[in-house]
Amino acid sequence: MKKLLLATSAAVLLTSFAAKAECDGIYGAIRAGYVKHSADKLQGNFEDRRFMMSGALGYRWEYFRTELEYVWRKYNRDRSTPPSIGLLKTYSYMWNAYYDILPYNWWTPYVGAGIGFTKIRYLDKHSVTGLVNEEWATTKFTWALGGGLSLKVTNRWNIDAGYRYYNLGSPKRPGKTYKVKAQEIYGGIRYVF
Repeated sequence: MKKLLLATSAAVLLTSFAAKAECDGIYGAIRAGYVKHSADKLQGNFEDRRFMMSGALGYRWEYFRTELEYVWRKYNRDRSTPPSIGLLKTYSYMWNAYYDILPYNWWTPYVGAGIGFTKIRYLDKHSVTGLVNEEWATTKFTWALGGGLSLKVTNRWNIDAGYRYYNLGSPKRPGKTYKVKAQEIYGGIRYVF
């Protein structure tokens, strides 16, 4: 009886450890959602929601995750102030860190922060003649804060839903300093290899 109890206890511990270990390790993630830009002092209104997608490669260890991520955002096109058309495009390269509050539960809230850089492109042109009034591109330091909720489908598959706020930097042009920000709502999947 003691041998059976000992063997059962060992099996339960090993199974528990294996299940926990499967949750940790290298992972890949794909996210998609909507982003809202705000761009002070730029021609046009860039408050419309635009599609975004990202891919990330990271590592998870118990409560913590860290990853490298590329974020692509569809350009904002504004026709609300004719005859000018304002076009704004941003894409970011980020290093993110997350804290999973209940990492081995079916549901876990999480918080995160990131730093990186963003390529910002802006074009303002006449809607009829096509003549360019202003055009520039720059790369700026970027930081982000956010949080969300994660559902564990299996020990390896997770579904995430979250929100992020981005400060995309303050590009400077002759006589002007712009402030470019973004808010993002996304859903995604993660797979631990």
